[in-house]
Order: sequence, then C-alpha cells, then structure tokens
Amino acid sequence: MKIKVNVDSNLRIKNVFEPPLEVELRDNENTLKDVLGKLAVKYPYLRFIEKGEMGDDLHHLYLNGENHFSFSEGLKRKVSEGDTVRVEAYMDPLAGG
Repeated sequence: MKIKVNVDSNLRIKNVFEPPLEVELRDNENTLKDVLGKLAVKYPYLRFIEKGEMGDDLHHLYLNGENHFSFSEGLKRKVSEGDTVRVEAYMDPLAGG
C-alpha cells in the first residue's frame, strides 16, 4: 500500500522547490526519515538528510504540528496517509564574486 504525505516548508525557490507538495512512499517506506530521503533525491541541492540524520539545511521538522524532537523515536517516527510534514529549511546566502 502506498501512502501520500503532504510536505510544507518555509523555504520556496521559484520553479525549483515550491511547497506545499506531496510525497508518495512505497510499502516499506513509512517514517520521517523516509520522507526526508525522498525529498533529498528529488531536490539534491538541499541537505534534507545526511548520514541518516536531519541535514544541515533543516532547522526544524514537524509531523502534524509536533516537533520531531518531542518523539522518542525521532526520525523513525511512523507517518500515515494524509499526514503533514513541515520542513523548516534555511540556506546560506550565495556570495557573488
């Protein structure tokens, strides 16, 4: 059974990363870590996940309004059909030369 998770973010990059969007997870994918992994594949220039942990570009991660730090299982927290994951991402400004 596939599930769809809604992703929202404070970060928007016109014509590149424009939440809200939907992520579809496969049968064996059902955690916050899996959602971040899907985002990392689709948007490789943003560090959503690194070495199995929340990536440097993310400052906060919420599941249905609850901060993931409040979950004892952290990124292994299960997601369900229709859940909303909010990623708060911050990118360093690009320097010109």
